[in-house]
Amino acid sequence: MKGFLQVLNLIGGLGVFLIGMRIMSDGIQKRSGNKLKTILHTMTENRFAGVLTGVGVTSIIQSSSATTVLLVSLVNAGLVTLKQSIGVIMGANIGTTLTAWIVSIVGFKFKIASVALPAVAIAIPFYFSSRTKRREIADILIGFGLLFLGLSFMKDSVPDIKNNPEILSFLSNWSQWGYGSILLFVLIGTLLTVIVQSSSAAMTITITMAFKGWISFPVAAAIVLGENIGTTITAFLASLPMNATAKRAARAHMLFNLIGVAWMLAVFLPFTRLVDAIVPGDVGDPHNIPIHLSMFHTLFNITNTALLIGFVGYLAYFVEKIVKDDAKVSKKAPYQLKLVPDNIDDSVDANLITIRRDLASMAGEAYDMLMSVMNGARDPKTFAKIKDRLVIREQRVDDMQEQIIGYLTKCTRWPLGHDQSNIVAAQQRIANELESVADSTFGIGLLLDKLHNKGWEFHKDADEELLTYTSQVLDFLKYNQDFLDRRLEDYDLNVARDMENGIDKMRNKLRKRSRRTIEKDEDVDVKGELIFMDIVRHLEHIGDNSLNVSEAIFTMPKS
Repeated sequence: MKGFLQVLNLIGGLGVFLIGMRIMSDGIQKRSGNKLKTILHTMTENRFAGVLTGVGVTSIIQSSSATTVLLVSLVNAGLVTLKQSIGVIMGANIGTTLTAWIVSIVGFKFKIASVALPAVAIAIPFYFSSRTKRREIADILIGFGLLFLGLSFMKDSVPDIKNNPEILSFLSNWSQWGYGSILLFVLIGTLLTVIVQSSSAAMTITITMAFKGWISFPVAAAIVLGENIGTTITAFLASLPMNATAKRAARAHMLFNLIGVAWMLAVFLPFTRLVDAIVPGDVGDPHNIPIHLSMFHTLFNITNTALLIGFVGYLAYFVEKIVKDDAKVSKKAPYQLKLVPDNIDDSVDANLITIRRDLASMAGEAYDMLMSVMNGARDPKTFAKIKDRLVIREQRVDDMQEQIIGYLTKCTRWPLGHDQSNIVAAQQRIANELESVADSTFGIGLLLDKLHNKGWEFHKDADEELLTYTSQVLDFLKYNQDFLDRRLEDYDLNVARDMENGIDKMRNKLRKRSRRTIEKDEDVDVKGELIFMDIVRHLEHIGDNSLNVSEAIFTMPKS
């Protein structure tokens, strides 16, 4: 019964540790996640800058999985190239080793409660604040406190090997097969990381077992190698619904770590002896193993990066060969929003990147709809050809809006950071406004179809006037689309307002022109003129929708 309770306490301690790490990581990402996304897609101009970026971002958020999932999403959106992503992946592997150092130095050298409980105490006033940013600070502090309390519980729950010699004899049976044993413990480390979905948590478990004397330094080092393989599974799963380039980035992460483990296995014993020579303290004493393991983890990842950074091009070439290009998708195919599954950590930030890309595509569909409608406006034969495509495109925009709004609405039920909440609200508004643009364009198409079928006519110069007016509206749509598609870095709301004012002035001018024609020209086709005025009204509504998109864009944090 006592042994069973110890197991439950150990699992409970691990649970507190994982919850603390999750809360702390979420708090850091909510507090600075948008800035980190900006850094990820702007600081990767070469492989060395990419490595430093990966080290910095992962050191801040303390999760290589979070970095790689975000990175894969940026690759999916076309913001980071495959070669750039490989450099960041290398850096992320180095950055994640900081967790082991913190746990080894703070968690095993000091009385943890003296660190953990004050952090929670400091967080309390922030936690009850009405300001989101202060609550994010509270999450960081509470997560930090829970993380070390969980570590304390784990240390207390793992039985000391001196009082449980049967455990040592059990493990020694697995440690007598030479390289076979090393491979076995690499596999155990891989499975452990896949199960807990966190290489940092798996590393902490390994350090704790080594500290309690359960496993020797070589066995623990082999488990750490396996953890480097297991950590790649998160990005792999996140990439499954994404495009081929994103899948290649995830495979590159896996390949990089597999190559590193392969060469390390070839020099495993000399390398562990090198680490033992560098780090002070007898590695035979379990209390010295945490620092040795941290050094092993860091030195392995730095060496692996140094060896492979010159082969980024070859890694990219290889993954391009094993992951084929995406099949071309017909415009007639049903739209499907491809998102990272909700059960993968850090999916919200990753999916908001994807949704912005799809909103840019949605804006492009609306732009192309209006362009095609007006190009075929005066030729009944041309218009007949585009009419069916217009129906398909309008339905596609409706599907895009429905699926995007569906996901964003689900996001509002989750605890979001300040920046995340602003992005979700802005993207909801943009999706709704773009759907209204498509509806107005479709309405123009119906009016033109009626005009052709009835044989009605506009006044003289109406075609040129509509062309000029539509050009203004298209320019506004394009301005918004270019920003959503990240072809524009800075967005000027004053420029958007000037565009909308120009559209309103042109609307007033065309209305007066049409009314004057109806009142003074006896030969005018009144029904044709009413159609003309309705088209002008729809175009003006598109201008209003575009301004609403502009205002939503302006509320989005810069990323």
